[in-house]
Amino acid sequence: MKLINDIINELIDTQMSITSPLLKTKVLASRLQNAELLNWVSKELKGYDSNDELPKYRIFHGNLTGTYINGEMQYNDQPVPTIGLNKQMENIIHSVELTHSILSLEVMKEEKTSGLLESSFSAELTGMIQQNWRKMGNPYLQLINCKVSIAGNALHEILSYVRNNLLDFMLKIDSEYGNITEIEELRTKQEEIATIMNQTIINNTGDGNVLNTGDKANISAEINITKGNKEELKKHLQTSGVCEEDIVELSGIIDTEEPDLEKKTFGQKVNLWTQKMFGKVLDGSWNIGIGAAGSVLAEAIKKYYGM
Repeated sequence: MKLINDIINELIDTQMSITSPLLKTKVLASRLQNAELLNWVSKELKGYDSNDELPKYRIFHGNLTGTYINGEMQYNDQPVPTIGLNKQMENIIHSVELTHSILSLEVMKEEKTSGLLESSFSAELTGMIQQNWRKMGNPYLQLINCKVSIAGNALHEILSYVRNNLLDFMLKIDSEYGNITEIEELRTKQEEIATIMNQTIINNTGDGNVLNTGDKANISAEINITKGNKEELKKHLQTSGVCEEDIVELSGIIDTEEPDLEKKTFGQKVNLWTQKMFGKVLDGSWNIGIGAAGSVLAEAIKKYYGM
């Protein structure tokens, strides 16, 4: 079918905008009377509304940074911990949803000059994060502003996903029904087309993307530390790239104070050590992504305390 061939030819031309083959796909979906395909392509073209269920390939895990005052010192664009918040709130805070139309994403990709996409938090949300941070042992800390950021290549990932998966769909349709020339005959293959769509465009597993930098950006290994076993804690930190000096420092303070088991927060000394480690992520002296660093530190210490 010529329309399908035209869409394939435009998709394989990476210099062309994805908007044109998407518009042609909308025509095809309308003629096939395929509501699912029409719904997907329409939302990609115009963008997703707040009440739409956003596809997981448009949701990313971001890193929190902010400007805060601690004592007489002001720190700018430093990592902001969320340890102590419940998991649901942590996920909400770190989640970055890109609802823009495909054309908008393409324009943003061309205009993007820095390596990050950033979104500032409201005063209310910043205040909530500040309150949680203070409960961790920093009662006089003042969080001036806070923002979440992801790598700019998130735009490339979304555009690449749409182009590649739509191409897979069209190639499969062409392979299976390329000999069909009349739209009425192709319309009789609704169930088969729906199956192909679910296998190519709709099928999207996982909990969102994690975009970090560094060779150890994403650490997913299970943390096995027995309560109170300092040797297991040390070994885990060593395999995660924490230097021996920092491990010795944590070993010397971790048993000098008790965590708040009810609130699931650490003592002041451990919190200050954790903040220092986040600083090392930012300046590159600890080669790991900020999101992964949070898991390495927080989960390992929680396991040690039996939290």
